[in-house]
Amino acid sequence: MAENGNKGWRGTPLDMGGRLDPYGIQEISLEYDSGDEDVFRPRLSKEFGSYELHQMSAYVESLTASMRKQQRQ
Repeated sequence: MAENGNKGWRGTPLDMGGRLDPYGIQEISLEYDSGDEDVFRPRLSKEFGSYELHQMSAYVESLTASMRKQQRQ
């Protein structure tokens, strides 16, 4: 993942361009502007599998859509 100075995230959840290796991911952390943080870890193994990462990307997509909707209101 690439981050710029304002902590903005750019890229795709599974960036195969060489910057992010989808293998060996043991923890996913989401930090919000409020300072809150959500940490996700796999329950059945040490690392996330491809299906779990796919589901996480769907969750992050729905989360961002919800946040955008709240900002418009």
